[in-house]
Amino acid sequence: MITLKTFERTPSLAELKVSYKRGRPKDDRQQKMPWVLSSPITCEQYLRTLWDKDTFELREEFVVVCLNTALEVLGWVKLHAGAIDASPVDPRLVFGVALQTASSAIVVAHNHPSGKLEPSPEDKSLTRRLVQGSKLLGIRFLDHVILGPEGWYSFATAGGLEAG
Repeated sequence: MITLKTFERTPSLAELKVSYKRGRPKDDRQQKMPWVLSSPITCEQYLRTLWDKDTFELREEFVVVCLNTALEVLGWVKLHAGAIDASPVDPRLVFGVALQTASSAIVVAHNHPSGKLEPSPEDKSLTRRLVQGSKLLGIRFLDHVILGPEGWYSFATAGGLEAG
C-alpha cells in the first residue's frame, strides 16, 4: 500500500491512515471477482453490501469507494458516521483517501435513514465540490449515490455531475 511515509515529507505533516483490502464482501449477487462498478445500478448493488442493515435507518454514514482504471473496486473507506439526518464530509478527506490509495476513479455514497431520496442542498453542494476537485486531480468522479431503505438516487443518472 502506498502511504505518505513512502515519500519525503515534512515531519509535522499529518498522515491520513487508510487501509483497504482488494476484493468484495461475501455476496452472491455478482459472480465474478472483483466487483466492477460500470453503471449506477452496479454501484447501488455493491453499496447495499457495505451498510449494516441494523443501523441503516438510525444514522447517516458516508463512504468512498476506490476504483482502478478498469472500474474494479480496490476497497472502500467509511469517512463519517453521523446523526440521524446529517453526515458532513470534507472533500479534502475524500481526495486524501483517493490519492493515498492511488485510485483512478471514485464513487461516494451516503444513506438517508428517512427514506427521502431527494438530495439536500448540502448534498448538491458537496457533489459540485467533488466534481470540481476530481477534475483538478485527474481522478474520475463516477457518482454520488444516496441510498434509502426502499430506493436510491444517483447524481450521475439525474445529470447532477456537472461542475457548476
